[in-house]
Amino acid sequence: MTSQGLRASPEGIRAAKTALTDKTLTQQKLAAALGITRQPVSKFFAGEPVSRSCFVQICQQLGLSWQKVVGLAEEAISETKLQSQGIDLDALVREVRQKRQEKIQDHCSTLQMLDIAQAIPLSEIYTPVSILEEITSQQWREISDLMNDWCIESNFQGFGQGKHQRALPGLDAISRYSKLMLLGKPGSGKTTFLQYLAMECNYGKLRPNQVPIFIRLKEFAEDTQRESELNLLQYLVQEFRCNGVEEESTLAVLTGGKALILLDALDEVPLSHVDKVIREIRKFIQTFYKNQFVITCRVSAQKYRFQGFTEVEIADFQEQQRDVFVKQWFMAVAHLSSKEGESTCNIFTQQLNLPENQRIRELANTPILLHLLCLIFKVKMQFPCKSANLYEQALNIFLARWDETRGIKRDDFYAHLNLADKKKLLCYLAVNTFVKGDYFFTSDKIQDLICDYLSNQSNTIDLQQHSIDILQGIEAQDGLLVERARGIDSFSHLAFQEYLTAKYIVDDAQNYNWQLLINHIGEERWHNLFLLIVSMLDKPDNILQLMKDKVDELVAADEKIQSYLVWLHQKTNEVVNSGQVFATRAFYMICSYFFADSDNNVLAGDLFNDISFNAELALDQLLFSTLNCVSELEICFEQNLHHAHAFNYIYALNINFDEAINIVSDAEFREELQKLKKGLPSAESNFEKLVSWWDENGKSWNQQLSIKIIKYRNIGHNWQFEKQQVRLLQQYFKANKLLMDCLRYALNDGLKQKIEDELFLIYQKR
Repeated sequence: MTSQGLRASPEGIRAAKTALTDKTLTQQKLAAALGITRQPVSKFFAGEPVSRSCFVQICQQLGLSWQKVVGLAEEAISETKLQSQGIDLDALVREVRQKRQEKIQDHCSTLQMLDIAQAIPLSEIYTPVSILEEITSQQWREISDLMNDWCIESNFQGFGQGKHQRALPGLDAISRYSKLMLLGKPGSGKTTFLQYLAMECNYGKLRPNQVPIFIRLKEFAEDTQRESELNLLQYLVQEFRCNGVEEESTLAVLTGGKALILLDALDEVPLSHVDKVIREIRKFIQTFYKNQFVITCRVSAQKYRFQGFTEVEIADFQEQQRDVFVKQWFMAVAHLSSKEGESTCNIFTQQLNLPENQRIRELANTPILLHLLCLIFKVKMQFPCKSANLYEQALNIFLARWDETRGIKRDDFYAHLNLADKKKLLCYLAVNTFVKGDYFFTSDKIQDLICDYLSNQSNTIDLQQHSIDILQGIEAQDGLLVERARGIDSFSHLAFQEYLTAKYIVDDAQNYNWQLLINHIGEERWHNLFLLIVSMLDKPDNILQLMKDKVDELVAADEKIQSYLVWLHQKTNEVVNSGQVFATRAFYMICSYFFADSDNNVLAGDLFNDISFNAELALDQLLFSTLNCVSELEICFEQNLHHAHAFNYIYALNINFDEAINIVSDAEFREELQKLKKGLPSAESNFEKLVSWWDENGKSWNQQLSIKIIKYRNIGHNWQFEKQQVRLLQQYFKANKLLMDCLRYALNDGLKQKIEDELFLIYQKR
């Protein structure tokens, strides 16, 4: 295709001369800025024909619409030119798409995944993303608001994304907005999504009448860095020319609004080039505004806002997306069959949902960390016992490896800190927020902590400015601090805040005052920290003994609880052989008092796995369940709850009672239970009969049941604990459970056995 070029109208020449003066340019300086000779510039101002690309560049540099300079209406210009040249735009688009198809296929059809030698086909691993139409970090909220929405058990998984807004499928966002700024955390899948859009367009499944254009902005900046002025149009013209598409055809496609332009990773552009790149993108968008644009950038790195663009954010993975990714990962990366992949995914999910993997589960909300979890799980089909090793690997990915593998070199102040210094700084921030219970903190507070850290490390002059730069670096480059609302940050994952706090303490183990840590053993929010520290210490035995002493002290001053522990010791000795003593004590502690805390059901499951149930334990468990059913029945009748609740409990009561009678070995006790069973209403009774039975006989029946169970089994005592004592028992129980979990890291078998033997025993001052 040949072109006669474009010619400026008299009005266009006057506008161009005015713009030249306003910008304090001469024709010679304008030519130099564009990297072209003086001749086309002189022709432009003389109203003579100029090649289309030069004409558009000159207008861009002057900040003018080239359509207006030509003197035609913007909506009519492309059609008029094309018609005059006998061009069918739709046919041209089909031609360009065909010529560019292999290039897009080569550029976008595979993923290079961390620590995977071969490229992975995008179609085999891609997981549909969801989009948030409201940017989390732009919300005006207070720390108190954030705390009300958050609970420590849920960590930060999906925080701020589900309660206040509904996520939109990624393709719906593309359909809804013609100009999109797509923000996301590091490793959230921004580039993958853009590659997916390019491939869908390439296949004709998305925007079949547009030409997909995928540009890595880092490569654009690097490839054009030697030029005096960046020129996105010329960059595209050159790329299209390599695929046999002439310049005039490229301009026709762009002018006609027939391109899907995908600009990837604005945050990866070197700092020295970013202003130029933004300026060039802005000019390009203003000139070729009819096209559809999607630009990606890390959420905390985006400062400039492009006119007319809608900013959205990639949402964290939800459980369903996680499962899809994991199954596809084991098929595409581990080369398992569909059936094997699904089976492995099920095992992965089951283990991930275990209570002890709660913090690891939190990491599975972003593709990059979920990929790491799959890599680790693949080796032994289980997650590591020492989660600290996993957290260290995850930190290394964010702090260094993710950028290194993609050849990205940052050039701000924070980037010049080495890996060890970054970790020390993050440890300092973590410990100074965690110990105060600060899970959310203002940016000013973090900047002050950074200033404190820097002042102790060097003679840095401008601490305030450096603290701002470092905070922005941690947010934008590493993503380890996340802006949850305007001016309010948190760690990206609670697991990282806890691990970095533990690392701070362990690294200073010889000088650290361990009593400061031990004093928090009754606080559940510190329990993960204890586990991490014990697992990371080379010699944890001393701290284990300190923990045991402190656990005993929790209830040492309460005489009623001490009496309860005496009973617990006696009862355990009646039914258990050696080797299961501590687990059996825990069993009776859970059964003998129904704590108002659902977490104890989980704890019970963990502990009961260590017990070989004999007939004695099975009988007592049934009797405890029977007593519990009666207590719940009493609540149903006193509070006039729904009839279904009462029927459920009377049904369970009958079943438990029958099973207890069947396994009891004491003939006298069996006879007593059978007598009581005759006085129990059938589960088939109507509600009025149940109410009548309870009013007339229920309480006395319950009293007789308790008397018999205490007499024959020494359980079912009414300890009449106060609420404060119940809370103290919960605290004591969970602290013992923590100690049991920590004992697996003990080096001295004798110490481990000694502590296990003394768990849940009456306090004895040492």
